Amino acid sequence: METKIEVGEVKTLREQIATGIRSSIIDGRIHPGEKLTEEEIAHQLRVSRTPVREAFFQLVSEGFVDVEPRRGVVVREISLRDAEETYEVKGVLEGLAARLAVEHCTSDLIRRLEEINDALYLAAEEQSTDVKEILDHNNEFHLTISAACDNKKVIQQITALRRQTLRYNYVFLSTLSRLRQSADEHQAIINALAHRNADEVERLLRLHNESALASLRTLMLKNNSQ
Repeated sequence: METKIEVGEVKTLREQIATGIRSSIIDGRIHPGEKLTEEEIAHQLRVSRTPVREAFFQLVSEGFVDVEPRRGVVVREISLRDAEETYEVKGVLEGLAARLAVEHCTSDLIRRLEEINDALYLAAEEQSTDVKEILDHNNEFHLTISAACDNKKVIQQITALRRQTLRYNYVFLSTLSRLRQSADEHQAIINALAHRNADEVERLLRLHNESALASLRTLMLKNNSQ
């Protein structure tokens, strides 16, 4: 049987298993609608069924899987409605985080954001097909801003929402035209942060989120019509 789940080094076995399953759902190794069983995953990872069951509970709370009558644990389907609801909430929270981050903005923060965004510009210029690397850079950019807001509740919510949107990022961020546009939007956000313009950085973050959703909506509607 092909191994679909990779387990990284995190704090607990439950978190390791949840991280592995989540990553496999995000990058498409485990497909929407696919049934997951405690026994199969426990056997594959050579662990007991208890931490697998606990990982399932965590993934249900994060919105990656559902528990369906008579089927058990099933990977949640990707849908435009789910994407719209997720992005709407994420945009508001990330805008708030960016506004709060202005109060804690340092030259080191700006330098780090520039470095991450330069990597995205390079990927666009070289027409990189390494979607995972692109997603990692993009996610790091936004989580770096969120971390600077110094509000644990906001950071926790954004982290959970960004995990969910990674599934949708795979749909459109690999499109090089969108990648270049995304990097340009990032640069405008960096500039607003550097000038400590709270209103502008919040506006740009929310606009960036709306732009991403618009691109995703276009691609999903196109794919559904084919």
